Amino acid sequence: MSEFLTYRIPGKVVQKKFGTFRLRPPKMEESGFVISDFHHKEVYFFEEHEDEKQRFHFKSNAPYVVSKKEYLIGAETLLNSFNLFGLSKAVYSRVKGIHFDESKTELLFQELIETYPNAFVYLASSRLFGTWIGATPEILLSMHQKQGYTMSLAGTKKKLQLAEEWSDKEIVEQNLVTEYIEKKLYLMDLEEIEAHGPFDVEAGPVKHLRTDFSFLSDSKKAFEIAKELHPTPAVAGVPTKEAIDLLQSLEHNPRQLYTGFLGEIGPDHSWLYVNLRCCQIQVGKAYLYVGGGYTSDSIPEDEWIETEEKSKTLSDVIKKLMD
Repeated sequence: MSEFLTYRIPGKVVQKKFGTFRLRPPKMEESGFVISDFHHKEVYFFEEHEDEKQRFHFKSNAPYVVSKKEYLIGAETLLNSFNLFGLSKAVYSRVKGIHFDESKTELLFQELIETYPNAFVYLASSRLFGTWIGATPEILLSMHQKQGYTMSLAGTKKKLQLAEEWSDKEIVEQNLVTEYIEKKLYLMDLEEIEAHGPFDVEAGPVKHLRTDFSFLSDSKKAFEIAKELHPTPAVAGVPTKEAIDLLQSLEHNPRQLYTGFLGEIGPDHSWLYVNLRCCQIQVGKAYLYVGGGYTSDSIPEDEWIETEEKSKTLSDVIKKLMD
C-alpha cells in the first residue's frame, strides 16, 4: 500500500500524489515535496510512483496532553528563566487531544479547504511519521526564479478583539521576528531586500501582525535559504539557540513536524510553509499542536487562552464533522 500526500496551495487546484517518504534531504538539483521537522534533524523527501492503493498510517504512541495547571506552571518557569537565558522571546507549545473518527480524515481535509481558502492545507501519511493534517497561514519562503519572498507573522489576538489596538507585548513580539528575518536576509548576501508592513491579517479564528519581505537571489537555492531562515522567532525565540534549549527542557513532547516546514521545491519555483495549525491523527484521536509567543510582559493565563483560540482552526472543523 502506498504512502501519499494531498495538498492545496491557496488559489490552486488540489494535488494528490502517491509514493514513499524517504528520510533524507533533497539533493541540490532535485524537485519535489519536502517535510522538515522543527530541528531539521528529520527531513522527509517524497518520491512519487504510480501505485495508487492508498493507505493511512497511524502512529500508536500518543503524545502527552498537559493540563491547564501543568501548562501554567511551565509558563511561569519559562518567564522566570528569561533573564538567566538572556531571552527576549520564547514560543512555548503544548498538545491538545480531542476525539476524532480517523475514518473521516479525508473529509476533514476537504472541510479545511473550504473553510480556509487563504491557507495552505495538506494531508500527509507515512510509515515514518504517521498521519498529519494542517491549515497553515505562514509562508516561510516562496521563490520564482531569482525573486524571493518571506514573511514575519507574529502577534495574535481573537477576531472578537479586532477593534482593539495591538498591545505593546504583541508589537514587540512582531518586531523581534521582523528584525531577525531582515538580519538573516542580509547575512545571506541577498539583494534588493525590501520590507512592507506591519499590517493586520486574519487567520481563521485569530488575527496576526505581518510584515512581508521581498529579495533577489542569484546563487542560493530555496532549500538552503529556508534552512537559514528557519526556525524564526515566530516559532522558537530570541536568541534562537538559548530559547530552543530552554523550551526542550520545559515542553512535554518533542514537536516532531509541528513548527517545521513543508512544501514543493523546484529549479524555477519553490514554496515552503511553516507547519502551524496542524495535528497528528491517530485511531480515535486528533492531537493538536499549538504554541504561544512569550515576552517578559506575557501573562500565562492569557497565553493559555491564545493557544485555545489557535486550536480552534482545526478543532471547530473537527467538532462540526463529529456532530
